[in-house]
Amino acid sequence: MNERALITLGLLVAAATPGGPGQAMSRWHEKLREYQGREPANAIALTVLGAAALFFAAERGRNPKVSSFYDALVYASTSLSVGYSDILAKTPGGKAIGSVLMTYGPALATRALDAPGQPVTAPMPGPAAPAAAVSDATLERIALSLDAILRELRARPA
Repeated sequence: MNERALITLGLLVAAATPGGPGQAMSRWHEKLREYQGREPANAIALTVLGAAALFFAAERGRNPKVSSFYDALVYASTSLSVGYSDILAKTPGGKAIGSVLMTYGPALATRALDAPGQPVTAPMPGPAAPAAAVSDATLERIALSLDAILRELRARPA
């Protein structure tokens, strides 16, 4: 599939998605997070095997270093984790698969040994987080500690 056809297909999918592409991506990410939390080992196995199959289909016959499914499996597994291999993607499809693996891989790998069914970690408090995420008492203790540190630093001779 050439680049123009891939871009057109992406635009058509985005235009046909209810709520637009942003909501579709949010739903897709939420489903991935939920599955990854429920079955971390299976999520890794499916990601590696699926990516290897896609990479093999994209690179076979075009990349001299991908002569078997096992070569693609090595590429997928190393791209998901350390990102080091002697196999490099040569086709646009192979490069896209590698980009997804290298982006998604570290997040997936951090949960690899979690017990199944553990909840996904809540996001850090920020501008979009509820104000109650950090209590006033906690903020007060932090401020008092910082004030004490500042007094000690100012009291030291120069």
